[in-house]
Amino acid sequence: MKLKLFIISGMLLLVYNSYAQKNNKQKVPAKKQVLSVINKANQYWQATHPNQGWAFWDEAAYHSGNMAVYEITGNKKYKDYSKKWAEKNNWMGATSDDKTEWKYSYGETNQYVLFGDWQICFQTFIDLYNLDKIKNPKKIARAREVMEYQMSTPQNDYWWWADGLYMVMPVMTKLYKITGNPQYLNKLGIYFEYADSVMYDSVEKIYYRDAKYIYPKHKKYKW
Repeated sequence: MKLKLFIISGMLLLVYNSYAQKNNKQKVPAKKQVLSVINKANQYWQATHPNQGWAFWDEAAYHSGNMAVYEITGNKKYKDYSKKWAEKNNWMGATSDDKTEWKYSYGETNQYVLFGDWQICFQTFIDLYNLDKIKNPKKIARAREVMEYQMSTPQNDYWWWADGLYMVMPVMTKLYKITGNPQYLNKLGIYFEYADSVMYDSVEKIYYRDAKYIYPKHKKYKW
């Protein structure tokens, strides 16, 4: 059923693109219209989700977008919404303090500190830190602790699924900009090379969803 829906959706998209190319009268929406839609969607989300959730990727990915919307609108309510979320989670992702149990395979418990799904929250924490005139080191303390520990390890296979690139690369570039520590960029390059080696299909010019779906053992699941 899902495959049928996917095929139908793809066909509709092709038809739409063909029509759009032929229809010279089609216009790109004005900036004001785009902002109106963004604000409407974002305000609806925040009004219907007043209780802040955990710091895992499903909540954190939204907040990374919310901060981007704050950047272009200057709406303080957006920033405050993400700040409350950060405070609820004590400016941390996974909360384990025992580095001997830190893991980076898939996991939703607090031992998976090195897993990118628990690190994407650092993007928002860093953005909020950067907005402060008087800097509060606590806001990025956990982000630095986690990422600097990770960089101290000999492993380079931290990013084995495509989402991880979006989740963690910005964390490392943002922390580099704050600290000036070149290791953030050096390790980012090493981690990316690994990700590229296990997920990129040089024939199709696109990434697999993750390292588990490598052709020909599996069908070509792309992301």
